[in-house]
Amino acid sequence: NALNGTLKEGIDKTEALYVADMHIKDELEVETVEYINTAGKHHEYREKLLPAYVISYKGKDNLKAYVSAIDGQFQTVRHRSWRIFDFLWMTHTMDYEGRDNFNTTLLRAFSLLGLITVLSGFTLFFTSSPSVRKILKKIK
Repeated sequence: NALNGTLKEGIDKTEALYVADMHIKDELEVETVEYINTAGKHHEYREKLLPAYVISYKGKDNLKAYVSAIDGQFQTVRHRSWRIFDFLWMTHTMDYEGRDNFNTTLLRAFSLLGLITVLSGFTLFFTSSPSVRKILKKIK
């Protein structure tokens, strides 16, 4: 508190709305404000500061702004395109648990399988190619 010097413990709903409005376009209308304490591994607000306020906006993009209830910092914004990207990233990295680890056993197994496939393709090309056979006959 700037008037008496006491520490403020968190922010309230109206302050969270004020913080979010500084980062979001003016023409967007607030639909709901929710206070969250937990976010699971698959939640779009994973591994960020909790508790937080989720400010949902009306519109086709299903826009949500996240503001930390502890320090009042604007954390992140999530929308439909981001959610599609997040799903595609999860399938690309083959991390179906937390979506952030790209050193999974499954990905390593598929990488090894891909490497074996490429090497066997090269081997097959050199052993069955007529042009390679002609070159080898000329050498002998």
